[in-house]
Amino acid sequence: MSDEIKSDFRSLTAAEADLVSRYPLPDGVSDALVNKTQLETALGVSGVTLAAWIRKGLPCEQEGTNGRAWQFRLSVAFAWNAARQAEDRARDAEAEAAAQQLALALLGDGGLGANAGLSLAEQRQILELEHVHAVAARDRGELIRRPEVVEGFEVVFAAIRDALDALPDRLAREIGVEGRDLERIETACDDVLAEAARKVTAIIGEVDLENEKGTVSG
Repeated sequence: MSDEIKSDFRSLTAAEADLVSRYPLPDGVSDALVNKTQLETALGVSGVTLAAWIRKGLPCEQEGTNGRAWQFRLSVAFAWNAARQAEDRARDAEAEAAAQQLALALLGDGGLGANAGLSLAEQRQILELEHVHAVAARDRGELIRRPEVVEGFEVVFAAIRDALDALPDRLAREIGVEGRDLERIETACDDVLAEAARKVTAIIGEVDLENEKGTVSG
């Protein structure tokens, strides 16, 4: 990395410095200022996913505007994403532990379901085996953690929202829609977006869909 690029680095905030110290770049990877396309490649994500992360607070060095490209500090973006993944794993592990504790408590109260005739030790062993099978199924891609499902819905919803937000202006430019007709189209787009949000909520529960009218985050 050249001295010219290094000289462009600003001092990290205390929070950023702590984040980078906890989740440093892999050995041999130099810090750099990168644009959106380069960061997508570095982190292995799509542009839609990166846009969703920006809305969630992914730090940037420079926001993209007309004539100015987005700019990110590679070490900070990497650490932010690593921390996000660690938090998702911690929430998932906590939820799994709570679910197993409740299951064991119910079994200890006399047992429920098909295993009610087994001893507590036998029932505990069955639960442990089920947990091992669930982990193996996740490794095979047959099960997906809820945070990953939520993020997938967020990415898709963001793409739908952005397309619907742009649709009225596009129709006005391309076929000359205006006045009340344009208002009806805007209302219809809002209705579609609201219905999509309700469908998402029905599938994965209460979330916070990020848009100006109300966000969907897990």
